[in-house]
Amino acid sequence: MPIEVLKCPSCAAPVPPEARGLVACSYCGSTLSGMPESTPGPGADVPDLAAERWNDRGLPRVGVAGRLYVLLGKLGEGDGSDVFLARRDALLTEMVVLKVARALADQDLLDREWSALEALSRSEAKGSDYFSGLLPQRVGHGPLARADGLARKASVFRWRSGFQHTLEDVRAAFPDGVDPRTAVWMWKRVLELLGWVHASGWAHGAVLPRHVLVHPRDHGIVLCGWSSAARADAREPVAALSARARPFYTDELWAGAPPSRAGDIAMSARSMIHVMGGDPVRGTLPLAVPEPLGVLLATCADPSEPRSVIDDTWELLERVAAAARAAFGEPKFQAFKMPGWA
Repeated sequence: MPIEVLKCPSCAAPVPPEARGLVACSYCGSTLSGMPESTPGPGADVPDLAAERWNDRGLPRVGVAGRLYVLLGKLGEGDGSDVFLARRDALLTEMVVLKVARALADQDLLDREWSALEALSRSEAKGSDYFSGLLPQRVGHGPLARADGLARKASVFRWRSGFQHTLEDVRAAFPDGVDPRTAVWMWKRVLELLGWVHASGWAHGAVLPRHVLVHPRDHGIVLCGWSSAARADAREPVAALSARARPFYTDELWAGAPPSRAGDIAMSARSMIHVMGGDPVRGTLPLAVPEPLGVLLATCADPSEPRSVIDDTWELLERVAAAARAAFGEPKFQAFKMPGWA
């Protein structure tokens, strides 16, 4: 029976179709786990959800874009979607993140997100080879096939090891706020990615704490939640505003302004103020935050006056580095660990 060749989840190199059992990727050396084939061959649009499988009995299966996935558990939920951890039910399994629209009215948001990520993956801005890898990695998109026949739009993204905490989780774990030196590297990673996004002609539109994924050990940052992203010259308001995240939007964005560089920067600053234990609306911070850093954060968080607007991300990165140096001296690695991490 013909089968579709998977790509290595680590480096995206093709894996030979004759692979069985434990297979080493010929490009990066990663060990992949071979599994009995139980997905339809090429050309099958709807997987056979009722077919007996060799394991994982009792776990629900869904189909997206002609591929079958086993749902392993729920990772979280947004205002209009639910997010699940799943695995590909195929010859070589891979872990994925499945994002499913909760309401039919929100299905267009998944389409918007997919289109934005697809466009950014083709960016020719400086650093694209690196920064495009920090985007959610697309696997499949389309109607969700379920055994109960309930139709929903879904997107499938490659799962990333270690990126399991958002800035919301960080604030919950550290209710009094993280060390300001930790917040500095987090903000710098966010701004570096935003700098590339802006250079590519786009704005994210929803730089909220729950959309910033953190890798504590490796000091990595990934931005998700791209359904509000828009080209820099767009004139339409933000596609979806979250009432529970109101403190992180500027008044202009909430009133109908389109996504912008200044809006992204302001939201990033408010997210950092929040994770340090401060008030993102007033721009107030704990006394432990040194003045140079606190002033810069407050300035970026409130772009209501033209003199305080900072819309050049790369310029801001230099100012963050200068403020951190003035507050803490020469840069040093700041270890950070979330509860439960080894």
